[in-house]
Amino acid sequence: MNKSKFLFLIIIIINFLNVDNLSANKIEILYKVENYPITNKDISKEIDYLIMLNNKLKEISEKDLIQYATKSIIKEKVKKNEILKNFNLGENKEIVERQLGVLKNNLNLDDAEFTKLISELNITENYLKEKIEIEILWNKLIYAIYKDKVIIDTMSISDKLKKDLDDPSNFMEEYLLYEILYTPLKTSDIENNKSEINKSINEIGFENTANIYSLSDTSKFGGKIGWIKENQLTKEILFNLQNLEIGEHTSPINVPGGKLILFIKNKRQAKMELSFDDELKKIINIERNRQLDQYSTVYYKKAEINTKIYDN
Repeated sequence: MNKSKFLFLIIIIINFLNVDNLSANKIEILYKVENYPITNKDISKEIDYLIMLNNKLKEISEKDLIQYATKSIIKEKVKKNEILKNFNLGENKEIVERQLGVLKNNLNLDDAEFTKLISELNITENYLKEKIEIEILWNKLIYAIYKDKVIIDTMSISDKLKKDLDDPSNFMEEYLLYEILYTPLKTSDIENNKSEINKSINEIGFENTANIYSLSDTSKFGGKIGWIKENQLTKEILFNLQNLEIGEHTSPINVPGGKLILFIKNKRQAKMELSFDDELKKIINIERNRQLDQYSTVYYKKAEINTKIYDN
Protein backbone atom coordinates (compact mmCIF):
# COMPACT_ATOMS: atom_id res chain seq x y z
CA MET A 1 0.00 0.00 0.00
CA ASN A 2 1.47 3.42 -0.93
CA LYS A 3 1.71 6.24 1.57
CA SER A 4 -1.18 8.39 0.34
CA LYS A 5 -3.54 5.40 0.33
CA PHE A 6 -2.38 4.50 3.85
CA LEU A 7 -3.13 8.00 5.16
CA PHE A 8 -6.51 8.06 3.44
CA LEU A 9 -7.43 4.61 4.77
CA ILE A 10 -6.56 5.45 8.38
CA ILE A 11 -8.60 8.66 8.30
CA ILE A 12 -11.59 6.93 6.67
CA ILE A 13 -11.49 4.16 9.28
CA ILE A 14 -11.63 6.66 12.13
CA ASN A 15 -14.36 8.73 10.52
CA PHE A 16 -16.64 5.74 9.99
CA LEU A 17 -16.23 4.08 13.37
CA ASN A 18 -19.57 4.32 15.18
CA VAL A 19 -18.28 5.53 18.53
CA ASP A 20 -20.63 8.46 19.00
CA ASN A 21 -20.86 7.80 22.72
CA LEU A 22 -17.11 8.33 23.00
CA SER A 23 -16.82 11.25 20.61
CA ALA A 24 -19.69 13.26 22.02
CA ASN A 25 -19.00 16.91 22.78
CA LYS A 26 -19.70 16.35 26.46
CA ILE A 27 -16.63 15.03 28.29
CA GLU A 28 -17.47 12.37 30.84
CA ILE A 29 -15.17 10.59 33.29
CA LEU A 30 -15.71 6.86 32.79
CA TYR A 31 -12.92 5.45 34.97
CA LYS A 32 -10.32 6.49 37.48
CA VAL A 33 -6.97 4.77 37.92
CA GLU A 34 -5.74 6.08 41.26
CA ASN A 35 -5.78 9.85 40.60
CA TYR A 36 -5.85 9.58 36.79
CA PRO A 37 -9.30 10.14 35.25
CA ILE A 38 -10.14 8.39 31.97
CA THR A 39 -12.79 10.14 29.90
CA ASN A 40 -14.82 9.21 26.83
CA LYS A 41 -12.48 11.50 24.87
CA ASP A 42 -9.43 9.62 26.16
CA ILE A 43 -10.85 6.29 24.98
CA SER A 44 -11.77 7.78 21.61
CA LYS A 45 -8.20 9.08 21.22
CA GLU A 46 -6.82 5.68 22.28
CA ILE A 47 -8.87 4.06 19.52
CA ASP A 48 -7.34 6.50 17.01
CA TYR A 49 -3.85 5.69 18.31
CA LEU A 50 -4.33 1.92 18.24
CA ILE A 51 -5.73 1.93 14.71
CA MET A 52 -2.80 4.09 13.60
CA LEU A 53 -0.52 1.29 14.84
CA ASN A 54 -2.61 -1.55 13.42
CA ASN A 55 -5.32 -0.88 10.84
CA LYS A 56 -6.55 -4.49 11.08
CA LEU A 57 -8.39 -3.32 14.18
CA LYS A 58 -11.05 -1.98 11.83
CA GLU A 59 -12.13 -5.60 11.36
CA ILE A 60 -13.30 -6.09 14.95
CA SER A 61 -16.67 -5.00 16.30
CA GLU A 62 -17.28 -1.59 17.84
CA LYS A 63 -17.90 -3.24 21.21
CA ASP A 64 -14.62 -5.16 21.08
CA LEU A 65 -12.71 -2.11 19.88
CA ILE A 66 -13.96 0.03 22.76
CA GLN A 67 -13.23 -2.80 25.20
CA TYR A 68 -9.69 -3.17 23.83
CA ALA A 69 -9.00 0.59 23.89
CA THR A 70 -10.33 0.83 27.45
CA LYS A 71 -8.14 -2.07 28.58
CA SER A 72 -5.15 -0.50 26.81
CA ILE A 73 -5.49 2.92 28.43
CA ILE A 74 -6.14 1.47 31.90
CA LYS A 75 -3.01 -0.66 31.52
CA GLU A 76 -0.99 2.41 30.57
CA LYS A 77 -2.25 4.35 33.61
CA VAL A 78 -1.41 1.45 35.94
CA LYS A 79 2.10 1.36 34.49
CA LYS A 80 2.45 5.14 34.80
CA ASN A 81 1.36 5.04 38.42
CA GLU A 82 3.96 2.36 39.17
CA ILE A 83 6.71 4.10 37.18
CA LEU A 84 6.30 7.41 39.02
CA LYS A 85 7.17 5.66 42.27
CA ASN A 86 10.65 5.10 40.84
CA PHE A 87 11.33 7.50 37.94
CA ASN A 88 10.45 10.93 36.58
CA LEU A 89 8.89 11.46 33.18
CA GLY A 90 10.59 13.87 30.77
CA GLU A 91 14.19 12.80 31.39
CA ASN A 92 14.59 10.44 28.41
CA LYS A 93 14.24 12.82 25.47
CA GLU A 94 16.97 11.34 23.27
CA ILE A 95 15.75 7.74 23.40
CA VAL A 96 12.13 8.87 23.07
CA GLU A 97 13.02 10.78 19.88
CA ARG A 98 14.76 7.69 18.50
CA GLN A 99 11.72 5.53 19.21
CA LEU A 100 9.44 8.12 17.61
CA GLY A 101 11.64 7.84 14.52
CA VAL A 102 11.23 4.05 14.62
CA LEU A 103 7.44 4.51 14.72
CA LYS A 104 7.55 6.75 11.64
CA ASN A 105 9.69 4.19 9.80
CA ASN A 106 7.33 1.37 10.74
CA LEU A 107 4.44 3.36 9.30
CA ASN A 108 6.57 4.15 6.21
CA LEU A 109 5.94 7.89 6.58
CA ASP A 110 8.27 10.87 6.37
CA ASP A 111 8.08 13.72 8.89
CA ALA A 112 5.54 15.77 6.94
CA GLU A 113 3.26 12.78 6.26
CA PHE A 114 3.47 11.70 9.89
CA THR A 115 2.60 15.20 11.12
CA LYS A 116 -0.38 15.30 8.76
CA LEU A 117 -1.62 11.91 9.94
CA ILE A 118 -1.50 12.64 13.67
CA SER A 119 -3.10 16.04 13.06
CA GLU A 120 -6.01 14.37 11.24
CA LEU A 121 -6.36 11.94 14.15
CA ASN A 122 -6.17 14.78 16.71
CA ILE A 123 -3.07 13.21 18.26
CA THR A 124 -0.08 15.33 19.25
CA GLU A 125 3.60 14.38 19.26
CA ASN A 126 3.72 15.04 22.99
CA TYR A 127 0.89 12.53 23.47
CA LEU A 128 2.89 9.92 21.55
CA LYS A 129 6.13 10.80 23.34
CA GLU A 130 4.58 10.22 26.75
CA LYS A 131 3.30 6.81 25.62
CA ILE A 132 6.75 5.91 24.33
CA GLU A 133 8.47 7.09 27.51
CA ILE A 134 6.08 5.12 29.72
CA GLU A 135 7.02 1.92 27.87
CA ILE A 136 10.74 2.74 28.06
CA LEU A 137 10.59 3.36 31.81
CA TRP A 138 8.39 0.33 32.42
CA ASN A 139 10.97 -1.89 30.69
CA LYS A 140 13.71 -0.19 32.72
CA LEU A 141 11.77 -0.91 35.93
CA ILE A 142 11.23 -4.57 35.03
CA TYR A 143 14.92 -4.99 34.19
CA ALA A 144 15.99 -3.40 37.49
CA ILE A 145 13.72 -5.69 39.50
CA TYR A 146 14.20 -8.98 37.66
CA LYS A 147 17.62 -8.88 35.97
CA ASP A 148 19.15 -11.17 38.63
CA LYS A 149 16.33 -13.69 38.19
CA VAL A 150 16.96 -14.17 34.49
CA ILE A 151 18.60 -17.58 34.01
CA ILE A 152 20.29 -18.33 30.69
CA ASP A 153 22.09 -21.61 30.01
CA THR A 154 24.78 -20.12 27.78
CA MET A 155 26.68 -23.41 27.52
CA SER A 156 23.63 -25.32 26.28
CA ILE A 157 22.77 -22.56 23.80
CA SER A 158 26.36 -22.48 22.56
CA ASP A 159 26.53 -26.27 22.10
CA LYS A 160 23.24 -26.34 20.19
CA LEU A 161 24.32 -23.44 17.99
CA LYS A 162 27.62 -25.17 17.10
CA LYS A 163 25.71 -28.30 16.18
CA ASP A 164 23.28 -26.31 14.00
CA LEU A 165 26.07 -24.44 12.23
CA ASP A 166 27.98 -27.68 11.59
CA ASP A 167 24.92 -29.30 10.01
CA PRO A 168 25.85 -30.13 6.37
CA SER A 169 22.42 -29.05 5.14
CA ASN A 170 23.12 -25.59 6.61
CA PHE A 171 19.38 -24.81 6.71
CA MET A 172 16.92 -24.45 9.56
CA GLU A 173 13.22 -23.75 10.00
CA GLU A 174 12.21 -20.14 10.61
CA TYR A 175 8.74 -19.19 11.86
CA LEU A 176 6.70 -16.00 11.53
CA LEU A 177 5.02 -16.09 14.94
CA TYR A 178 2.09 -14.33 16.59
CA GLU A 179 1.11 -14.74 20.24
CA ILE A 180 -1.73 -14.51 22.72
CA LEU A 181 -0.68 -14.31 26.37
CA TYR A 182 -3.42 -14.54 28.97
CA THR A 183 -3.74 -15.26 32.68
CA PRO A 184 -6.67 -17.27 34.09
CA LEU A 185 -7.59 -15.70 37.44
CA LYS A 186 -8.45 -19.05 39.03
CA THR A 187 -8.27 -22.75 38.19
CA SER A 188 -11.94 -22.91 37.24
CA ASP A 189 -11.32 -20.26 34.55
CA ILE A 190 -8.72 -22.30 32.63
CA GLU A 191 -11.09 -24.23 30.37
CA ASN A 192 -13.54 -21.32 30.03
CA ASN A 193 -10.75 -18.95 28.94
CA LYS A 194 -9.40 -21.53 26.50
CA SER A 195 -12.84 -22.12 24.96
CA GLU A 196 -13.60 -18.39 24.76
CA ILE A 197 -10.30 -17.62 23.02
CA ASN A 198 -10.61 -20.56 20.60
CA LYS A 199 -14.16 -19.45 19.74
CA SER A 200 -12.90 -15.93 19.07
CA ILE A 201 -10.03 -17.22 16.89
CA ASN A 202 -12.49 -19.24 14.80
CA GLU A 203 -14.85 -16.27 14.42
CA ILE A 204 -12.55 -13.27 13.90
CA GLY A 205 -9.07 -14.73 13.41
CA PHE A 206 -5.96 -15.00 15.55
CA GLU A 207 -4.69 -11.44 15.13
CA ASN A 208 -7.97 -9.78 16.05
CA THR A 209 -8.32 -12.13 19.02
CA ALA A 210 -4.80 -11.15 20.15
CA ASN A 211 -5.88 -7.49 20.05
CA ILE A 212 -8.73 -8.23 22.44
CA TYR A 213 -7.44 -10.92 24.79
CA SER A 214 -3.64 -10.83 24.89
CA LEU A 215 -1.87 -9.24 27.84
CA SER A 216 1.39 -8.91 25.93
CA ASP A 217 2.48 -5.56 24.49
CA THR A 218 2.44 -7.28 21.07
CA SER A 219 -1.38 -7.14 21.28
CA LYS A 220 -1.17 -3.65 19.71
CA PHE A 221 0.15 -5.35 16.56
CA GLY A 222 -2.19 -8.32 16.47
CA GLY A 223 0.21 -10.37 18.60
CA LYS A 224 3.02 -10.21 16.05
CA ILE A 225 6.40 -11.38 17.36
CA GLY A 226 8.17 -11.61 13.98
CA TRP A 227 10.46 -14.12 12.27
CA ILE A 228 12.17 -16.45 14.77
CA LYS A 229 14.66 -19.20 13.90
CA GLU A 230 14.10 -22.58 15.53
CA ASN A 231 17.43 -22.37 17.36
CA GLN A 232 16.14 -19.22 19.08
CA LEU A 233 13.17 -21.06 20.63
CA THR A 234 13.03 -23.01 23.88
CA LYS A 235 12.73 -26.80 23.61
CA GLU A 236 9.16 -26.73 24.89
CA ILE A 237 8.00 -24.05 22.44
CA LEU A 238 9.77 -25.73 19.51
CA PHE A 239 8.16 -29.05 20.47
CA ASN A 240 4.73 -27.38 20.34
CA LEU A 241 5.41 -25.78 16.94
CA GLN A 242 7.18 -28.52 15.01
CA ASN A 243 4.10 -30.48 13.91
CA LEU A 244 1.99 -27.44 13.05
CA GLU A 245 1.30 -26.15 9.56
CA ILE A 246 1.01 -22.54 8.43
CA GLY A 247 -2.23 -21.06 9.77
CA GLU A 248 -2.37 -23.31 12.83
CA HIS A 249 -1.83 -22.42 16.47
CA THR A 250 -0.62 -24.26 19.56
CA SER A 251 -2.65 -25.28 22.54
CA PRO A 252 -2.00 -23.04 25.58
CA ILE A 253 1.59 -23.41 26.84
CA ASN A 254 2.38 -22.80 30.50
CA VAL A 255 4.73 -19.82 30.97
CA PRO A 256 5.52 -17.71 34.06
CA GLY A 257 3.12 -14.98 32.88
CA GLY A 258 0.18 -17.37 32.44
CA LYS A 259 -0.81 -19.20 29.25
CA LEU A 260 0.79 -18.64 25.84
CA ILE A 261 -0.76 -19.53 22.47
CA LEU A 262 1.47 -19.26 19.39
CA PHE A 263 0.25 -18.97 15.79
CA ILE A 264 2.33 -19.78 12.71
CA LYS A 265 1.58 -17.08 10.13
CA ASN A 266 4.30 -18.38 7.82
CA LYS A 267 7.46 -20.47 7.85
CA ARG A 268 10.47 -20.94 5.63
CA GLN A 269 13.85 -22.60 5.37
CA ALA A 270 16.57 -20.13 6.36
CA LYS A 271 20.11 -20.57 5.05
CA MET A 272 22.55 -20.28 7.91
CA GLU A 273 25.31 -17.96 6.74
CA LEU A 274 25.87 -16.80 10.29
CA SER A 275 28.62 -15.59 12.57
CA PHE A 276 28.74 -17.83 15.64
CA ASP A 277 29.43 -14.90 17.99
CA ASP A 278 26.73 -12.67 16.49
CA GLU A 279 24.13 -15.45 16.50
CA LEU A 280 24.99 -16.46 20.06
CA LYS A 281 24.48 -12.88 21.25
CA LYS A 282 21.19 -12.69 19.37
CA ILE A 283 19.86 -15.94 20.87
CA ILE A 284 20.90 -14.91 24.39
CA ASN A 285 19.21 -11.50 23.94
CA ILE A 286 16.02 -13.13 22.68
CA GLU A 287 15.96 -15.50 25.65
CA ARG A 288 16.67 -12.68 28.11
CA ASN A 289 13.90 -10.55 26.61
CA ARG A 290 11.50 -13.50 26.63
CA GLN A 291 12.03 -14.04 30.34
CA LEU A 292 11.80 -10.32 31.10
CA ASP A 293 8.54 -10.11 29.11
CA GLN A 294 7.11 -12.89 31.25
CA TYR A 295 8.25 -11.17 34.44
CA SER A 296 6.70 -7.96 33.10
CA THR A 297 3.32 -9.68 32.83
CA VAL A 298 3.63 -11.09 36.35
CA TYR A 299 4.62 -7.70 37.80
CA TYR A 300 1.86 -5.89 35.93
CA LYS A 301 -0.80 -8.23 37.33
CA LYS A 302 0.48 -7.52 40.86
CA ALA A 303 0.52 -3.77 40.19
CA GLU A 304 -3.01 -3.90 38.75
CA ILE A 305 -4.32 -5.73 41.83
CA ASN A 306 -2.74 -3.12 44.10
CA THR A 307 -3.99 -0.14 42.07
CA LYS A 308 -7.33 1.50 42.83
CA ILE A 309 -9.42 1.39 39.66
CA TYR A 310 -12.94 2.84 39.74
CA ASP A 311 -15.65 3.04 37.11
CA ASN A 312 -18.21 5.83 37.23
